[in-house]
Amino acid sequence: MQEQQTNILNTFAISQFGEYYLPSINRAQFDKLDSTTQYDAKFKQDFSKEDTLHLVVGMDSGLLANYVLEMGISDGSRFIFIELDAALALLKVEIPESLKNTLTICTPLEFRQLIDNKSLELFIIKDRCSLYRSMGAASNHLEEYTLLSNDIEKIIQHTFFESEVIFTQKIFVKTQLENIIENRLPASILKDQFTGLTCIIIAGGPSLDQHLDWIKSQSENLIVIAVSRIASKLYNEGITPHIIVSVDPQDHSFEVNREMMSLHRESLFVQSFHVCSRISAQWQGRSLYLGGRVPWDSSLDMNNIESIGPTVTNSAVHLALRMGFSQVLLCGVDFCHSREGFTHAKGTLEASLGPNLGQICEWVDTYAGYKAETLIQLLYAIESLQTEVERFPDRKFINLSRSAAVVKGVSYQATQNIRLKPIAVDKYRLLQHITNNDSTQERVNDIQCRINDLSKTVKSMKIIVKLSSDALRHNLKMTQQIDNPAQIKRLSKKIETIEQKLNGKYHSLSQLVKFYGYYEFTKFLTTKDTDTWSQEQLNEMTFSYYDAFEQISKKLLTLLSVAFERSESRLLEISSDKEIVKLAKQWREDNQQGRIKIWQQLHPDYLKKSDSAQLKLIEELEAEYHEQLNNDRQVYVDAVKKTMTLEQVFIKIMVLVNTKHLTGLKQMTLYLHPFVSKDNEANRLYHLAYGHQLHLEDRYEEALACMLELPENFITEPENKLIIQLSLKLMKLDHASEALKKATSYSDEHLPHYANVLRLKGLTQEAVNTYLDYLDKYPSDLMVWLKFGSFMFDIDQIQAAIDAFSHVIQSDPDNQVALSYLTRIEADLNANHHT
Repeated sequence: MQEQQTNILNTFAISQFGEYYLPSINRAQFDKLDSTTQYDAKFKQDFSKEDTLHLVVGMDSGLLANYVLEMGISDGSRFIFIELDAALALLKVEIPESLKNTLTICTPLEFRQLIDNKSLELFIIKDRCSLYRSMGAASNHLEEYTLLSNDIEKIIQHTFFESEVIFTQKIFVKTQLENIIENRLPASILKDQFTGLTCIIIAGGPSLDQHLDWIKSQSENLIVIAVSRIASKLYNEGITPHIIVSVDPQDHSFEVNREMMSLHRESLFVQSFHVCSRISAQWQGRSLYLGGRVPWDSSLDMNNIESIGPTVTNSAVHLALRMGFSQVLLCGVDFCHSREGFTHAKGTLEASLGPNLGQICEWVDTYAGYKAETLIQLLYAIESLQTEVERFPDRKFINLSRSAAVVKGVSYQATQNIRLKPIAVDKYRLLQHITNNDSTQERVNDIQCRINDLSKTVKSMKIIVKLSSDALRHNLKMTQQIDNPAQIKRLSKKIETIEQKLNGKYHSLSQLVKFYGYYEFTKFLTTKDTDTWSQEQLNEMTFSYYDAFEQISKKLLTLLSVAFERSESRLLEISSDKEIVKLAKQWREDNQQGRIKIWQQLHPDYLKKSDSAQLKLIEELEAEYHEQLNNDRQVYVDAVKKTMTLEQVFIKIMVLVNTKHLTGLKQMTLYLHPFVSKDNEANRLYHLAYGHQLHLEDRYEEALACMLELPENFITEPENKLIIQLSLKLMKLDHASEALKKATSYSDEHLPHYANVLRLKGLTQEAVNTYLDYLDKYPSDLMVWLKFGSFMFDIDQIQAAIDAFSHVIQSDPDNQVALSYLTRIEADLNANHHT
């Protein structure tokens, strides 16, 4: 707090456009262009987005908050300005009553309390949250704003991962229903089939490439289980995955994993019940599923192997353990960045985009003994794996990589020390022929069972919709009969009867409604004791409860009806080769044109039976699927690149500087060094990180030399500040004065420091002029008046000293420093007078 009060000065300036601002925050940013013109160019488009939570670090002396108030707030959006305490103490922004629910100005501490609000969590979970830095915060001269930006970003990340489980029920249920036909054979048929044997789980971490040759040499002694994104790379390297595992329900998962689709003849696909349906529905080969087939009846697959999170690697390990493997090897399971900053193995899309240098990370220990960066979600993965390992003390877990993050219970072991037993041919054959014994009739019967089940469930859900609607109608009548206890009692009985039906005959589906609508049901819960509720409060809570019930059951009814239609389409695929037009409509609606390949397998003589129009449609579907497999994945690439800006790198460096994180700074210099000759901004940031690293290591001469290597036009305020610190520490006054002179172009607040260095260099008149220039602009800065008075006293300019200290006394009559000097001067003058 003290540091903020020192750096943010209570001195306002007025621009030529009549705008008041704090120069200690905004420097000269509004001297040449008014704030509205600059904000229109920088923020207007983003700030106009609907249904978005806009988090803004800093208010630009209040100007940015006023800009948003003038612009207005789009439908469904909210703005939260997080401002430093020291700045808020100097600013006042009036928020109209009509906007108080959509625009908030708060301190960092108040933001931590605000973010617990469930409605804000929903913005974050839905990825409708954007973080911005005001122009003052983004100019990077105040370290407090850099730290605050970092803190806010970490809060958002933790909120996302802690709340994800609560708010992702919807996509899990949605994809579970989309996969209801593809989730046909449970993975439990593999349980305990590989007891005493060794498997290797291969993920896409950066250490993967180090061990490919050894894995190839052990092909007869290992069952290879690969995560989906790395399966194709392994195949291209000469390693055929026996099992491919995928779990992600997000639609972009297909873009990330699409290369695996060509391995449908070679590999067994084990999918989570909620895997992206574009993968499961377009997979042409053998498959098993993890978890539950339907979300309302667990008896269908009570003994199935669960789908464990938070990452696909966690699910793969759980599958391996349930299959009975006594030794589990991990390769590419790094759970951390490489020393060069990469998060994925060579040959992956992420690796081709370069190291993600700007991500805000945590730090973990590696088996090699050094600390490495890791993402927050991978910390959760490490914790989950540790829990899993603890449950199987009789199994052996080995990570092949020394650069992997340490996981308790998993040891590092060099490959030459690992002993393996050959795997019998029948074990490989089991995986290769796992679903080959199914007859067409068995598939038809299975689909028909699901159709019958869905038909019954749709009917039941329609009844639930009606029951909740009836309860709402009775509740409305109760609010109209507030003075009629007998009528209220009668209506209350009807609602109780409805609730008994929901919790009795329709119990499992009612549970599904509450699970799917967790957010809607929790947002109106209260901590009040129900015994103290008034009739009005009871009516209100009853309305909220059944309104949520009606809305969610309607949404589920839509999903169930679509699943029913899709299931009928799957039956039609098998039974008819004449309905390609109808099938194509369903496939296109689902973006699953690749099912044409499965249909062709089911009807090998389709060429003979199709007319020219049908053949043309088949060609179109094949072309559309080819486009899915070969498009540029721009949406996913853009999402990854969004976190890779060099602005983020700067924030990260300054956080490491302010926390004196020497290991982190060493890593940043290592990450940035390859880019020094390729990018001017990367060059600047490299020198900034390396200079601070050397500074922390007390290598001041080298640190200053490092900073002075930068061309003059590369040096911005943060680099200049470090040059000043190092020059003064080494008493290299020429460098200090040159850097301070440059600093005065950023802000007048540097003029007193510049004057002091000029004084130390013996340039007395220049020092005096510099002090006077500053005091002429900022006559209320008493601290500088004291320093100037002391300077005048030291060089025997007594009248100037008296004037300086007297100016201080006028504003602060009890100032002890000024009073002491004036007393001393008076005593000296009296002594001289008597002599």
